[in-house]
Amino acid sequence: MSKTATAAVVREVGGRYSLETVELDDLRPNEVYVRIQAVGVCHTDANMQEMVPMPAVLGHEGAGVVEEVGSAVTDFKPGDRVILSWPSCGTCPNCLTGKRYICDKAFQLLFGGRRLDGSSTIKLNGEWISGAWFQQSSFATHALVPADSLVPADDDVPAEVLAALPCGAMTGAGAITSALGVGPEDGVLILGAGGVGQAAIMAARMAGADPIIAVDVKPDRLKLAQELGATHVIDASQEETVERVLEISPGGVRFAFDSSGVVSSWNVAALGLRAGGVFAVCAPVERETLGGSPHFFLSKGVRIQFVMGGNVVPRVYLPKMMRWYKQGRFPIDRLITTFPFAQINEAFAAAHEGKAVKPVLVMP
Repeated sequence: MSKTATAAVVREVGGRYSLETVELDDLRPNEVYVRIQAVGVCHTDANMQEMVPMPAVLGHEGAGVVEEVGSAVTDFKPGDRVILSWPSCGTCPNCLTGKRYICDKAFQLLFGGRRLDGSSTIKLNGEWISGAWFQQSSFATHALVPADSLVPADDDVPAEVLAALPCGAMTGAGAITSALGVGPEDGVLILGAGGVGQAAIMAARMAGADPIIAVDVKPDRLKLAQELGATHVIDASQEETVERVLEISPGGVRFAFDSSGVVSSWNVAALGLRAGGVFAVCAPVERETLGGSPHFFLSKGVRIQFVMGGNVVPRVYLPKMMRWYKQGRFPIDRLITTFPFAQINEAFAAAHEGKAVKPVLVMP
């Protein structure tokens, strides 16, 4: 039986969201209805809209409570608290070898707006529209989700914290601990101190990295970076970034991580990494030339590592993040600004203007 929900519908790329009544499709055997309690606002929800036909219901960092399960679901029951995480097909070679974060069907699952069989999960005014964004479309009071993309949530972690974990924070922390494998006394350069970069800083501190150098152009974010574990900060609008990096770490750092998507970060990494270093990237660069940086990467033997979802398996990694939070080692709550669901447009504006590091929508 289908379910009615209130969803934030966007009708054109870059358009405003409006709260409207939608109908979720009937559950299939492997699917679950989740009542959403909180959902994170991520730049991906703004920057990747052109990938999905409009109108659409987006949102991909949901947290909530299971309301109903399909006939084949055995690992969840009504009343369970869950995080809605990244989907994967479960059958491709990468999924079968533990690399679900690079599932062969990832692009379709994340941005297709449909199930893998091409069917939609959401009706608006009797017409099917794009849903299944990251196979959840959690900018809504309820979401239809494949059970295998759910992660059990600890009862003593607030919903707004759970909603801050499954994309940006997981990407930043996973880039440090999994994709790069940062260890004690490894020098790390974090390019961009937004939500993803701040998560990377916290993970680098836990790993014992030194120095941890954060680069941004917003003084308030650099101040927060220092409070969360950066040993040095550089205001790229005021200082010569490469010169400062090499002053702090003569010869260059071992690792660099870019979450900014700014092409100049590639040039900083190329010059600020030591020979044999590793550059991890989770954001596409602007549509500009990379200038001379590829030559420096090549001549220094730098490895470029592209990162999807932190290169981690959510069901393994998110429980670790919840544990770190409860231990006080990963204070993700320091990044969060909450907004009522009805203020979704204000939340996106706050993110775009840099007034909120990690906006989270809280359901009524």
